[in-house]
Amino acid sequence: MKVYKKLYVGQNAEKDKKRILRGFEKKELQPGVYAITLPAGKSDMLDILPAFTLKYPLFKDTRVSELYLVGIAKGRTEAFELTARIVEDTIRAGKAYDIPATLQFGPGI
Repeated sequence: MKVYKKLYVGQNAEKDKKRILRGFEKKELQPGVYAITLPAGKSDMLDILPAFTLKYPLFKDTRVSELYLVGIAKGRTEAFELTARIVEDTIRAGKAYDIPATLQFGPGI
């Protein structure tokens, strides 16, 4: 999983940021935690994934390594709010809805 250098973090997730990222690395169950990633499909802008879904067979090995983590949130509402903020920031940057072109990624976790 690659992580955006300026990872978006919701207010509720801020105090647990390191623990949440470690949990993603270890593929732990993290109830109430959401990962906001670049879309798997070309027609979407972003994907909002409950952290526990990363344990599904679909996300084993190669699939998880292909994910680009843009934001983390605690709670569904915060995940939606954070996603809206990412889209707004992208629009302000003049990239309209080209989120992948706007974001730069650092090393994986």
